[in-house]
Amino acid sequence: MKFVLSFLCLFLIVTNSVLLLFQYDAYSSGLEENGQVFFYEQDVEMKVKKDKIVIKQHFINLPEEEVIVTWPIISENRSCDLDTSDSCNRLTEDMTTFKAEDNSKQSISYEIPLVDGLKDGQLIQDFLVKIETGAVSLTSLQITDELKRGGLWVSGLPLIGKTSLELIDYSLSIGAGDVEELYWQQNVLPIQYEDDYFTVYASNTLPDEVTNLLGELDYTNSEHLAVIFEKNKSNIDASRIAFVQQEDIASIQNELIVKNIQAQYELPRDDQLIAEVLSSFLLELPVGSPKSSWMYETITNYLTSEQRKKFQNALLNNKQQLTAAKFDEILTDIINLKTSFFVLNEQAGAENFPLLFEDYRPLYINELQQEKMKVLFKDGKILYAAEPLLTNLGYTLNHTDKGLYVQNATRAFRFPIQEPFYVLNEKRYDALSEPFEDIGSQLYIEEAWMIRLFLVNIEKQEKRINITQSALF
Repeated sequence: MKFVLSFLCLFLIVTNSVLLLFQYDAYSSGLEENGQVFFYEQDVEMKVKKDKIVIKQHFINLPEEEVIVTWPIISENRSCDLDTSDSCNRLTEDMTTFKAEDNSKQSISYEIPLVDGLKDGQLIQDFLVKIETGAVSLTSLQITDELKRGGLWVSGLPLIGKTSLELIDYSLSIGAGDVEELYWQQNVLPIQYEDDYFTVYASNTLPDEVTNLLGELDYTNSEHLAVIFEKNKSNIDASRIAFVQQEDIASIQNELIVKNIQAQYELPRDDQLIAEVLSSFLLELPVGSPKSSWMYETITNYLTSEQRKKFQNALLNNKQQLTAAKFDEILTDIINLKTSFFVLNEQAGAENFPLLFEDYRPLYINELQQEKMKVLFKDGKILYAAEPLLTNLGYTLNHTDKGLYVQNATRAFRFPIQEPFYVLNEKRYDALSEPFEDIGSQLYIEEAWMIRLFLVNIEKQEKRINITQSALF
């Protein structure tokens, strides 16, 4: 059995090494540009049992200096790989560090528990040991299933080959980069397309227009990506595995473009909105959800052609820590008007927060600076964030189905929903305009109404805005 597996492994590695060489070199060059301290390779052997996965992880090209070892949180039975001579002579007793020595190869073993066994559609995450300050340039992943479950294993690495023997199922994958997730499903999907960048698993043969798109797609991230056409899997989020619901151009293009941008800019996988908006601006076309497309079109329609080019170039030159706040900072610099368009839309969830501009000056209420309170300009009106303003003035706010209640010890207001009046201390007053306005799930009050109803003085200086109570009741 060992001879058969060894021969199969050797054959598959030799026949595919040439195909992987270009991808490996490109990936290593990319790592160097990102300023990683050192790069290492890893060979991972996984034996899948009934209730656990036994892993042997072999590190190659480790530096002579001391390096920190980070184990998966859920890992158990951590130890050396005793089958290999001097397998982990550099590993300290507490197993947190490889000591400074000239042995560039180290091997360890550990287990990942499968509490409920292996489940159909299961995504196993953060299951490999990491070396701090190091980056993985090449990974070889061998999976042996001792229960012969069959099914489909996907890691994002190119699949070199697989076989089913009398006692085990075996697969081998090799490719540039690390492995962050491992996915298994019972339903086996054949490979319908593969090249240096993609392996596509689908039940049906892909239309020519789809394969042409994959071949032409400018996928500048050098890590290989696995694409699985499978319905009802859209809630599974993985860095090198894309789940596509429909075999159509738009779905494929959006999914793969966003994955690529997330990898290039090192964006959090759960920050989908920013990744989609960024993709839209870099490609100069709407990508992703309706909200992402709306945000892209809103900014594009506002900017001049020269400003759009400046904005795009600024995004290209800010590949580190590109957040919603950084988007706003770049946009503010270009148009010379302060805005929190991207931050507020990120906070607003599914709702659209319009493109509005803010007063640069810090705001003080009774001499206390309000760090998070915004003053917006909208349709010729000046709007103040109502809740922090009124809370600082000693009022409480309560939203009910009868309207908004605002009160303190002596004054009680009720503002009905979309009706032209308000009530103060049980006396009704007509209102020719709405004092409050909802913008992106937040409540704002118009400046003139704020002065009239809540008895405040506003002093606008060159470098600050002062709000003080003109009377106390």
